[in-house]
Amino acid sequence: MDFTFLTASGAAWEADCTLLFLRPGQEPAVVAPALAEAAPWSEISPGRKDFQGKKDERVMLYGHPDIPLPRLLLCGLGEKPEMNDLRAAVAKALRHCRDLRLAALGLSEENLRELAGFFDLSLPALLKEVVFAALAGLYRCEEYRGKPDPALAPDPRRLTLLTTAKRLDDDLLRAARQAEAEAAGVLLARGLVNGPANVITPERLAEEADALALRHGYKLTVRGLEAIEALGMGAFLFVGQGARREPRFIELEYCPAGAEHDEPLILVGKGITFDTGGISLKPPLKMHEMKGDMGGAAAVLGFFAALGRMPDKEAFPRVIGLIPSCENMPGGNAGRPGDVVTTMSGKTVEILNTDAEGRLILCDALAYAQKHYKAKAIVDVATLTGACVVALGDLGAGVFTRDRQLRALVLDAADATGELYWPLPLWKEYDDLLKSDTADFANVGPREGGALNAALFLNRFIEEQTRWVHLDIAGPGYVSKATPLSPVPGGTGTGVRIFCSLARALK
Repeated sequence: MDFTFLTASGAAWEADCTLLFLRPGQEPAVVAPALAEAAPWSEISPGRKDFQGKKDERVMLYGHPDIPLPRLLLCGLGEKPEMNDLRAAVAKALRHCRDLRLAALGLSEENLRELAGFFDLSLPALLKEVVFAALAGLYRCEEYRGKPDPALAPDPRRLTLLTTAKRLDDDLLRAARQAEAEAAGVLLARGLVNGPANVITPERLAEEADALALRHGYKLTVRGLEAIEALGMGAFLFVGQGARREPRFIELEYCPAGAEHDEPLILVGKGITFDTGGISLKPPLKMHEMKGDMGGAAAVLGFFAALGRMPDKEAFPRVIGLIPSCENMPGGNAGRPGDVVTTMSGKTVEILNTDAEGRLILCDALAYAQKHYKAKAIVDVATLTGACVVALGDLGAGVFTRDRQLRALVLDAADATGELYWPLPLWKEYDDLLKSDTADFANVGPREGGALNAALFLNRFIEEQTRWVHLDIAGPGYVSKATPLSPVPGGTGTGVRIFCSLARALK
């Protein structure tokens, strides 16, 4: 679906359906007088009396089918809506119109301006969220079906901002294009996470990175088994040694002209394309969802997809994406509990649980990042621990860092995008819980505080001067139930928009 602008008098406006988002007691003619003038029939439509503005309420008003504005969809926000209520209302309204097979939809600039005032946002900032919600809310996962469903309605072709302004504000245009770029990145990430593990393999992730590099001019290095061995990534190799498919270590770089020697922002994404738990085998219930254990890698690739489409690439610093990717499988060559591995950093780890594998591939990638670059900041993102889901629920991501500025930037990004990220501690008092009798330390601690123990494990590989934040997206990375903006259970693409905001802030 394309997003467009129409700057003209109301007499020139056209749309199969125009959307209005209202709170209880608001009159369409007061909120959007130009729209009421362009579609005067809406004020006398019998359906107008059916609308009360309640949350999730939608009432369609119909005019004559041959006029330029034949339908008006009134969408209720409730008495005291929050921004996520508006995002949800937009996404549901778009799906409602899709079900009706409406091709061209309209938005009232007056309506959005009133909403921007209500939410204390600039109009471009509000438009960005509306456009993103519209695009994200239309997501479907249909590419793996044998035959397309003939009853499946096509997406609307166009969503247009209807305005009487004589000149389009450049900030509005930029905000809309940013939203389109971020939505494209999020949808790519969702597609990767939702793809079956026999298709989305380590090699396939490398192919996706190659496609992005070709399309957007990124620098790409993909390392196979021998190159990973040569780097001394013993922990990464341990995780993948039970799988028949070989691992890949993917390095993707965006470098604007003149920034070749700048300190980069480094994004590290966990890329376990299927996680059986290895010898410490997971129970079979819901194991199929472990195709989504590469949500961190998908978020990194999604960010680069978004960056490539941004209208303001000059606002981004040099960024490097690192993706260690493999499968964690049982088998005759699989690593065992009790084994000791030597990481790229030289530190040794006793494996107490082969299902605590994400931290093992991440620790080598973090060591690589610090050995080869002096980073502006390092962010790792991973569907890492079930303990984080216990702590924050299915939709909450954990933020672990001792850098207060980085923490604030991540939380500000989450607040701006409506994603649920929350700070969790890195208490030094818990460091001893990773003690080992045979190695420098173990890969797991006690069951209590599992998310904290995992973050403390990664922290052992972070040098004193390195700015680093760990994002545990085990909850929101893969959801079992649909949400308004993620209408298909599975991958959400979380992390992509956080990275976009963080990169801009660290320019």
